[in-house]
Amino acid sequence: MDRSPLIHRQGWRGAAMGTLVALAAIVAAVLSGGAGHGSYVAARALFPFSMLLTLLERSIGPIEIGVGLAQFPLYGTLIGSAIATNNYRAVGVAAAAHLAAGLACFSGILSAFA
Repeated sequence: MDRSPLIHRQGWRGAAMGTLVALAAIVAAVLSGGAGHGSYVAARALFPFSMLLTLLERSIGPIEIGVGLAQFPLYGTLIGSAIATNNYRAVGVAAAAHLAAGLACFSGILSAFA
């Protein structure tokens, strides 16, 4: 019986590890933001999808926070599942998307978060 890669035990372990990484990333992003007076460099690099969503709301709101909270556990799930199935395509796609979004964050389109 062929099961979906997201069901694999390694996927759940990866999600747990991703949650731990997310906690460290959140601390780095908050410190970088300096309560609104910082540079947001860490937030742009670590949470580019959330930062790009601020173009819609002009602030970091519940949607952006939710996307940021889900990001690293999802990455961990993808990596864990890739290890279990020996198929790394989804990891490559996620890495490329993260890189592209990160580059967009540093392109100047987020002027409100200088």
